[in-house]
Amino acid sequence: MRLAILVVTFVALLAFVAWGPTEASAQVVVAAERLDLTLVRDARDGSHGLRAEFDIAAPVSVVWAVLVDCDTAAQHVPGMKSCRVLEQDRGGLWDIREHRVKLPWFPLVLRNVVRSDYEPLARLRYQKAKPDGQRLDGEWRLTSINGGAATHIVYVGYLTGVLPIPELILRAYVREGIEAVRLESLTRMRAQSR
Repeated sequence: MRLAILVVTFVALLAFVAWGPTEASAQVVVAAERLDLTLVRDARDGSHGLRAEFDIAAPVSVVWAVLVDCDTAAQHVPGMKSCRVLEQDRGGLWDIREHRVKLPWFPLVLRNVVRSDYEPLARLRYQKAKPDGQRLDGEWRLTSINGGAATHIVYVGYLTGVLPIPELILRAYVREGIEAVRLESLTRMRAQSR
């Protein structure tokens, strides 16, 4: 069994390297190497996740708009094929979304239904809408800094699959996702400034 897991992990790593991010997104991953991702453990169940703390030179309102924008998510989120809101609170405090995602190391498009709970302009928590033994949850916490000109972000996320995901691949994927949020926030900030 361990040999089978090692073989699958090795093949996944080769697939990620060979067919993974495009040249442009690979440059984003390399540029984001400076982003410090630390391994964290959830005291409740021992699951491992990743934590990042970083700043974006854009106001909280711009970063928040990027995080909650389902309509354009497929244009800037790595691997996102589609995002569709299935159900939502009239007050805007939660929604349930269907994400179709193609991970570079997995041959199929995955469908995840995720519930997001919102504390507008401060915190976005997400988790699988229907737990199925796999874990997909976390949060983005936003704090205004530099007199409102920038945003400090603390991100914590957990992702476990049927097979263990090698930490190297998971780190690269999370880095690419965070860098996509940063770049889209800066792009929108520049567009607003014109």
